[in-house]
Amino acid sequence: MGTQNLSMSVMACFKQLNSHKSSAAAKVSAMIRLVFLVVVLGGMLFAEDSPKTMTKIEVILQSPDAPPGSFATKPKVFYRAGNRYCRVEEAPDPDQGIHGLMIINEPDWWMVNLFSKTVRHGVDPGPTFNCRLVIFANRTPQSLDDESKQVMQLEFGRELGFFNDRGAIPKKGPVLQTKETMGYMVTVGNTDLALFTYGTPERPLAVSQKRNGKIDIYWYSGYGEQDFDPKLFAKPEGMKIEESKP
Repeated sequence: MGTQNLSMSVMACFKQLNSHKSSAAAKVSAMIRLVFLVVVLGGMLFAEDSPKTMTKIEVILQSPDAPPGSFATKPKVFYRAGNRYCRVEEAPDPDQGIHGLMIINEPDWWMVNLFSKTVRHGVDPGPTFNCRLVIFANRTPQSLDDESKQVMQLEFGRELGFFNDRGAIPKKGPVLQTKETMGYMVTVGNTDLALFTYGTPERPLAVSQKRNGKIDIYWYSGYGEQDFDPKLFAKPEGMKIEESKP
């Protein structure tokens, strides 16, 4: 099934789920935005032992703002373990001379360019610490409103919990990528958020937002638990490290 038909299926499922309501960009700036998403948005971090497992997620973006074949549509890989550890691996972008990698080991973070072997290191000043993997960030840090803050509670690795916590009722969804799905939907202000899951136990196949008549979809090509690997969240070695100013 092509991406156009998949998008049409998601639109149809939005309409289906809505019927139950009454009853129930530049690459460098994108890297800066990534720091904002995973570092600046803090939450309470309680003392915790080293986790035994981590979640690995691979996604591809489909959006009217991301032409097919553009850098924005290339796969991204996320890792998260507990509240402390996050990692984001981007595809190479030779045109911009950037191969981005973000490593979070609270309170430390490292923004890496694997092409130039350079690193920017920073320390989260606290007093709260919690790495975040926000899915949809519709505003800049300076212009966040209540609706945007609520939407940004939807994170990679914690998708189903977001919808369950807000009382979303699972409904039979469309067949997507040959898989039978369950659909969940939550409306936050003018934003409709939907999650499509498959399998037992349930895992995400697609997560989307409909906002101002536009639909953005992240398709999951991988999602699963693995043994925790502390090396993935360690300080990069053999690279030039620049310290960020407080």
